[in-house]
Amino acid sequence: MLLEIRLTLCGAMFIISAYFDLKSREIDDKLWWIFGALGLTLTVTELFLGYSPNLLFYLISTVLAAGVGFALYYLGFYGGADAKALLVCALLAPLFHRNLILHPFTPLIVLVNSAILTLSLAIYYGISNLIRILRGEKIFEGLEHEPLHKKALACLLGFKAKGRAGPFYFQMEKEEEGKRRFDFSLLRAYEEFTTKEGVWVTPGIPLLAFMAAGYVVTVVFGDLLAYILKALVKLVV
Repeated sequence: MLLEIRLTLCGAMFIISAYFDLKSREIDDKLWWIFGALGLTLTVTELFLGYSPNLLFYLISTVLAAGVGFALYYLGFYGGADAKALLVCALLAPLFHRNLILHPFTPLIVLVNSAILTLSLAIYYGISNLIRILRGEKIFEGLEHEPLHKKALACLLGFKAKGRAGPFYFQMEKEEEGKRRFDFSLLRAYEEFTTKEGVWVTPGIPLLAFMAAGYVVTVVFGDLLAYILKALVKLVV
């Protein structure tokens, strides 16, 4: 029963944070404090009721979530809210033993699942840009001098906006010595969203939305990486 409560609360945390991430890209820290406190309360309740939770593995899950989450934050891959979500996930539902998994640490399973789901964006942009090229659109106008591999990478990461892209996009090009060049800087968290028109842009990915989806996949199916590795083993053996 307590496991179902943990999973439900963790799901609620991801859904609420994803909503605010999609709406404004800002999440009030009160959300993390409230759900984090609920997670700790559940652990104390388990001890009080004699459920004998595996405190060592709870601690390992929390340390892994904090370490990986904030490492990704300082490297510029994640925002602070994304790292906090992983930590709170560890407090709410530190371990997961259902379905096909490689390990029981819920935050890491969610992280990997969300990363795999995020790749769907690259597939979408790749197909979308290919269609535009086949239609004869000059999406690389002004950037013809850029090498093919940079053009290919740009097609997977974003698109050339016809006007202003929207409120949550980063510019993916810059001007050097009078020439436009692609800019694939990873430190997007410290840049401003662009307001320019007709430039190549990449989205400020609402990672919490993908993490929420990754959590749902975790609960329903398990570890996507485990399924991928299992399929690869079947192909080889």
